[in-house]
Amino acid sequence: MSLVSPLPPPQGGIARWTAMIASAARSMDTVDVVVVDIALRGRSIHQTSLARRILAGAVQIARSACSLGWQMVRRRPDAVHVNTSGHLGVVRDLVMLRISRVFEVPFVYHIRFGRVPEIAAAGRWEWRLMRRVIERASAVVALDEKTEDAIHRYADHKLLVRVPNCVDLSTLPLRPGQESPRKRVLFAGWVIPAKGVEDLLAAWNDIETTGWELVVAGPGERGYLEQIRPSSPEPAVTFLGELGGQELLELMAGCEVFVLPSHSEGFPNVILEAMALGRPVVATDVGAVGEMLGDGCGVVVPPHEPDRLAAALTAVMSSPSHRSELGERARRKAAAEYALPAVFDRYEALWRRVSHRDASSPTGDDAELTAVQDVTG
Repeated sequence: MSLVSPLPPPQGGIARWTAMIASAARSMDTVDVVVVDIALRGRSIHQTSLARRILAGAVQIARSACSLGWQMVRRRPDAVHVNTSGHLGVVRDLVMLRISRVFEVPFVYHIRFGRVPEIAAAGRWEWRLMRRVIERASAVVALDEKTEDAIHRYADHKLLVRVPNCVDLSTLPLRPGQESPRKRVLFAGWVIPAKGVEDLLAAWNDIETTGWELVVAGPGERGYLEQIRPSSPEPAVTFLGELGGQELLELMAGCEVFVLPSHSEGFPNVILEAMALGRPVVATDVGAVGEMLGDGCGVVVPPHEPDRLAAALTAVMSSPSHRSELGERARRKAAAEYALPAVFDRYEALWRRVSHRDASSPTGDDAELTAVQDVTG
């Protein structure tokens, strides 16, 4: 099976998911996965000029197409599984689909963002290209109910399934990393406008933060960080930059509150990790976040509303018992519904379904342990 998806670095949510799935596959003898790494190369995520995006995208498409084509010739995978974040990446998705169809290999299209209802209703170029991929794919994977409903409404498809993201409970730290004299509210993710960082800083400026600090962990462009960084030391805000996966988990294990005020998401892995660690979560109602934090497993507020975010943070920060209840419900739900082994089984069942492989059949050139590799170097 060929998995067309980014690998770290950088430590984005989809990249961490890819590494987790690759690691799980490596420990099994039932599925052989090879990763075509499509991580962002040639430009920073902050370099958004159309010319730079097109140039970097063309190079990335060529590299990915050569890698997948080489796999087709050398290994002939039983299925191709492509993760998409939309935008100009849909052009790459079409190329990956074309290669799969030339070699008559089933194609699984995994939609990893939450804007599908809006772009499908608008019907512009991004959706028109996506719809071509959806209608020609062997199967489509959606992360949330709204995306699933939009695909049912606006596109034809052979097979549509909804599978959540997952969390590897075995990698979670048993104890926090370095202790802090202050209680911590933690944000983790790309430090960009779409993640709602400016909303978070505005909310933080309006609440009582004595004894607390806001920790922002994630990569960001220097100019943007200088623009949004508070000019005074209070209220306390610390920017840590990008952290390694385990280092971030240890930081998360020691925070009192995890916050993700994004304007758009799919099924954010950082929220799954915070839930699995028993951390109370405050997040915006985008993508699958409302489903994840339902049943009292967190606090959800509308995006783009710093006042509502400030009120939610204040309520959670002011009540240790409330934090404890939210965290424990979240931990139980993550273990029951999002643990890696059960979710991985669903992916494997889908791959076998589209490739018509029996569960007892070998999936590689031999039946030895799974070999997972990055074929792009």
